[in-house]
Amino acid sequence: MTAFSRVLRCRRELSVDADDGLRLLNLANACRLDDQLTEALCWAQWSVRPNSWPDGVVDARAAQGLANVLLDLGRFEAAETWFSKADPAFCLAEVQWNRSRIALARGDLLRAWQLAEGRWLSMPVHRGCPAPPFWQGWQESEAVIVWDEQGFGDTLQALRWLPLLCQQHSGRVELLVRKPLLRLIQQGMAWLGAGLQVVPWSPQEAPHPLLGCHGSILSLPLLMQCRCWADGAVLRLPPPARRENAALRIGLVWEAGRYLDEPGQALEYRRKSLPPLVQQELCRQLRARSLEVVLLEPGSHLPASADFLEQAQWIQRCDLLLSVDTAAAHLGGSMGHPTWLLLPWACACRWGRSSVSTPLYASMRLFRQPRHGDWQGLMAKLLDALDQWLLERSAAVSSSNRA
Repeated sequence: MTAFSRVLRCRRELSVDADDGLRLLNLANACRLDDQLTEALCWAQWSVRPNSWPDGVVDARAAQGLANVLLDLGRFEAAETWFSKADPAFCLAEVQWNRSRIALARGDLLRAWQLAEGRWLSMPVHRGCPAPPFWQGWQESEAVIVWDEQGFGDTLQALRWLPLLCQQHSGRVELLVRKPLLRLIQQGMAWLGAGLQVVPWSPQEAPHPLLGCHGSILSLPLLMQCRCWADGAVLRLPPPARRENAALRIGLVWEAGRYLDEPGQALEYRRKSLPPLVQQELCRQLRARSLEVVLLEPGSHLPASADFLEQAQWIQRCDLLLSVDTAAAHLGGSMGHPTWLLLPWACACRWGRSSVSTPLYASMRLFRQPRHGDWQGLMAKLLDALDQWLLERSAAVSSSNRA
């Protein structure tokens, strides 16, 4: 069933009883998953009225539904209030995760790390992950095993904590990563020396007990009580061959990860990815400026079988990377490569809500939709910035030639 079909079904159900709290909530959730945030907010606000529920007691799910919409809208204080009403005992994994996102957006990093550990309250998260307890005696142990979880971009973002771990732990650090990341991290973090060993693993296989001290790479900042972002440019790869007198080359990544089986992830895919007409217009505008466009989606210029090391090498051969919010953007930032990130209006909390820079990656510049769903407005800002970038590059070349 499509997101829009769910909306239609929920409308029909609400027509039977227009003042039923659960039906109001279902329609609010359906509108949100169809990315209709204004309408979702209206129905969610109606769903938390006491007279829509038996005995005047608002269901916690309604409070959570309203909080989810407010979070999408960037109304963090109001969202926190309703998440607190939904889960006053701090026992629901999804609510704790969303609270961690609010703390992240506010820059309260230590609280964000603490709340994010609530994800272990949800059994589905544990599938494929080693079982607790985590980090037992980590400072005294001979070896620490760190394993990756969640999206590839999350792992790339978390690589910044490994140098600090290697500084604080005198023994061996063994990093377990999925195969697409293996060669990239083995080569890109070889500068840490023999103290870091990178080995493959597969979270899809049956969970297995790990002997000794172990934990998730996403939990490292809490383990080490980090209150600010460490430098994210930790991947050090050999430089590409120098190109002489070649056209400027722009790498483009226009789709987020295709995780479409779950409605929430399908929503994120649609929000983050450039619509086909926008992607085609962007390519046309780039080529009209005599720029060489390298399409870095797997199966385009980048082979479908490419791993992240191959993608990194393609990025290195580009003068600038344009990417939507997906693992490739984190890859560019982790390499310290000039990267322009194209963000939807309701973007991930890690990117804040208004800034053009981010403490996550010094080499990254953020471009945001000025309004919900307004890719054309983002394009206008992007092309203006690109023209300025071209002028600066031309001036630098002229100055170099005169010297």
